[in-house]
Amino acid sequence: MNGLHLTPIGGGDMLLEPTRGFDSSMRDSLIEAILERLQAKKSSRLYYDLAEIAIIDPVAYQWLDALARACQAINVKMICVHMQPTAAFTLSQFLHDTPIFETALDVDERRRKT
Repeated sequence: MNGLHLTPIGGGDMLLEPTRGFDSSMRDSLIEAILERLQAKKSSRLYYDLAEIAIIDPVAYQWLDALARACQAINVKMICVHMQPTAAFTLSQFLHDTPIFETALDVDERRRKT
């Protein structure tokens, strides 16, 4: 998957990390590839690492929302982790409803809640 790194981290969890060169314009094919990997690994949670994302604009939010909805359709929960304060602030500026994805400080903090 060009621009994305998907890693099993145990317990049915996967970690998705965007890398340099990530292009959400190929959204549909990327989502399909991610879902195939999640199903092949019998995953129940997808942690999306936002550590490198400084700003979440409407286009980035549409990508996150589409991926989270697709994950929900195959019974996988998407949790965004490592969100920078600037990203959280910009996201809050245009949200009208609660996002479909969850957020957590990091993977360990979210796993302790389960």
